[in-house]
Amino acid sequence: MPKERVYQFGESTLTLRFGDITGTDAQVIVSSDDSYITMGGGVSAAILRAGGEAIALDASKKVPAALGDIVVTTAGALSAQYVFHAITLGNNPEHLTARAIVERATRRCMQMLDNLQLSSIAFPAIGSGAARLGYEDVASTMAEVIVDCLSRRKSPAAATIYLLDRYGRMSEMDFIRFFEEFAARSPKIGASAVDVGSTQLATKESFVDLATETEDEYKRRRLHSLRRLLVELDEQRSRLEQELIGLLGIGSDDKERRVRQALKDNQELRLQYLGELRSFSAALADETPLARPSGQQTIKTVFVSSTYVDLVAYRAQVKDALSRLDLLFRGMEHFGAAPDVAPAAAIVEEVRKADAYVGIFGVRYGSIDPATGLSMTELEFREAEAAKKPMLLYVMHAEAPVAAGLVETNPGGQAKLSALKAHILSHHLVYMFKNVDDLGRQVVLDLPKLRASRQTA
Repeated sequence: MPKERVYQFGESTLTLRFGDITGTDAQVIVSSDDSYITMGGGVSAAILRAGGEAIALDASKKVPAALGDIVVTTAGALSAQYVFHAITLGNNPEHLTARAIVERATRRCMQMLDNLQLSSIAFPAIGSGAARLGYEDVASTMAEVIVDCLSRRKSPAAATIYLLDRYGRMSEMDFIRFFEEFAARSPKIGASAVDVGSTQLATKESFVDLATETEDEYKRRRLHSLRRLLVELDEQRSRLEQELIGLLGIGSDDKERRVRQALKDNQELRLQYLGELRSFSAALADETPLARPSGQQTIKTVFVSSTYVDLVAYRAQVKDALSRLDLLFRGMEHFGAAPDVAPAAAIVEEVRKADAYVGIFGVRYGSIDPATGLSMTELEFREAEAAKKPMLLYVMHAEAPVAAGLVETNPGGQAKLSALKAHILSHHLVYMFKNVDDLGRQVVLDLPKLRASRQTA
């Protein structure tokens, strides 16, 4: 996952960073607290621990404060010069909405930065802790305000928003969502992802100018973001399912409940994004990267088939290639659990729903379906072949490096794997790959060829 993203506006920058705000080198560190600045939890408590009681003593002279107000105090032992305490909890006589509170607090912080003639400020995701404001609303609101203020400044400034889960309730995916929503839902933002440790920002020309972006351009960019998010969600679901399997039967009820809830949240988010993806895809049906000429099927979803243990890295390469071409990945990761549904039936349905098929065949035959005696991987291939799906087929070359423990050892499995490969090589055009990079390069070259595949019936 990206640990940092930088957005540039002339000579000023706005950075989203995954990390601990108390380690910032900014001149101002922002805290989110209640009207009496009790500094009792979340970011405010972390700032108190790192900066010392001098901060709380200074704040006690300046309370109570109103919602959306900013109280300026010493930074104690922190390297910052000041702490700006943003008031997000307390009496609400003005009946301010959560969004209005975040907007007011963020704008006053930026105005105070100007008044004190300072040039750097570090924010938490204001109100996303005890105030329980939604991360997406916090992202879009803070983005709009900070970008507006940076765009109006006469001198350069650097603003950073720190994201850190102190309660163990979030996953990496939640922070990726924050990054994506920040750019997708906020005007005037042009984004360039920069990994932690990188010292070079992209030039201004590499940024997307959302202020002049057309509606169609926005839809295409959002479509790409949705597909990337779905890939991340699929990978997260796979990790969570593996974690849940490891927890079963060991008596860790709290962890098991947490993982099950995370899986439920994952599913709900996937359905939300899939719904949005469907609407965007429908609007751009004639303009997707692999749209075919009139009378032909549009390629949107590709089923990737392979055994897993021996081909993990290879599947990742194909996933990446699909994402770069704005194609939606489908595969074994989507099967999940379903009552009264045979594994073979689930496989057939997944392949049937996909627009195209990519098969990768390595050194294992795979899990056997008891009803047919065939591996799940062979069933996937046979269904795609029978349905005359557009197919790209890749077979591991004999010279490819393979760990001895990954090779199929069951005599029956070896015989069936050999027969399957012989059938594929004799009936289809196949690429023999020698390593992960070799496969990755070839898939990137081959995927556009799907547009030239068969006419639909």
